[in-house]
Amino acid sequence: MARKEHPNNDKEADVERSSGDIREDIVKGEERISQTVEQIGERINEKLDWREYVKDSPYVALGAAAGLGYLASVIFRKRTTPMERFMGSLDKQVRHSLGGLLAGAAGPGLIKVTLIGIATKAAMGWIKSAGEKPRTENSPTMDSGDVP
Repeated sequence: MARKEHPNNDKEADVERSSGDIREDIVKGEERISQTVEQIGERINEKLDWREYVKDSPYVALGAAAGLGYLASVIFRKRTTPMERFMGSLDKQVRHSLGGLLAGAAGPGLIKVTLIGIATKAAMGWIKSAGEKPRTENSPTMDSGDVP
């Protein structure tokens, strides 16, 4: 069977179009695309504008901020080291044993309490220094002329 050519065929219509018509179609297409991109950008800006959400529902925004703050505090909480836990326990025990002395600190026992406080601080410093690693002869802080 022979194929019949129709004058309304799309291929023939494309061939008959001039280059000026094609350029006009391209320009119109570019304009439609740029308008669409601008509209999408405006929609995104409207959706991401947190100020509108706060104006519309301030209590929900306040609750969300409080929740995020709590979550951040849990994530970035300072963890105590074993040495800090030990020192805290020792501090509680010393304060408990000195409970009667601390109550009368304003009277004649002030000197006694002060001396006990100094002794406690010295003992805690001694315990802390015992937990640190000792210096060796090749320590970078010692000069070569120092006697170990």
